Amino acid sequence: MPLAEVTTFDVQRYRDHLIDAGHKPSTINRRLAALRAFFAWAAEQDHTAINPAAGIKSIQHKRRAPKGLSKQQVYLLQRQAAARRQLAEALAGQQTVTPAVVLARRDEAILAVLIYTGLRVGELVNLRLRDVEINARSGKVCVYGKGRGKKYREVPLHVEARKALEAYLDVRPGNEDEYLFFSQRGPLKERGVQFRLQQIGEEAKVEVTPHKLRHTFASQLLREAGVDLVTTSTLLGHESVNTTAIYTQPTEADLEAAVVLQRDFVILRSEATLY
Repeated sequence: MPLAEVTTFDVQRYRDHLIDAGHKPSTINRRLAALRAFFAWAAEQDHTAINPAAGIKSIQHKRRAPKGLSKQQVYLLQRQAAARRQLAEALAGQQTVTPAVVLARRDEAILAVLIYTGLRVGELVNLRLRDVEINARSGKVCVYGKGRGKKYREVPLHVEARKALEAYLDVRPGNEDEYLFFSQRGPLKERGVQFRLQQIGEEAKVEVTPHKLRHTFASQLLREAGVDLVTTSTLLGHESVNTTAIYTQPTEADLEAAVVLQRDFVILRSEATLY
């Protein structure tokens, strides 16, 4: 069918077909977005006069809370990072500072900072030495967020993050570059952080990304620690509390637990009726 002959009814029928085939709303909306972009390009190139997908509405669905890591998975990651560091220190022997020790302590510090601050990976790699303050009983990182405003915020450091950072800073070699985390080729990039986390995750058998650690941080604050929405939003650097509110939505595990609870209640009620 020539592009110029594709109508709104064709796209509507395609959307209905996807619904009947049992595709999830996110899949359908992704495909509709692709069609809108394609036909917008086709119209610019004079292959068609209109964008037949422009008026087709996406499927409305309630977003669920982003999936974070469980406490057990976080433990496995931290354990693996610590094991890597201990092995590097053992192999170093009397040479307390070797490249392997520096890298192992750096990776452990990166993991701890992401777990306990919820920083975006871009914010992490842009940290400079002056942005980190560590005292005897407290500490914080000073962060400039994303977007045009580059909104500034200060995020307190958990004791575990402070310990990991102090251990790394003890062996961090003098460098003209002021970035906190660096590689052999200069400042550590986002892809480098993702790669190192992926290595630790594969060894710990945990699928992990910097953004998943951010989700974990937010979920733990709201759902387990009971921190209010405004405070959590401030720590995450969200411009709107509505962005943070997604973490209050039920997860698949919550929905499954609710169904099990309802089933158990029905069983108990039936057994009580027998007596």
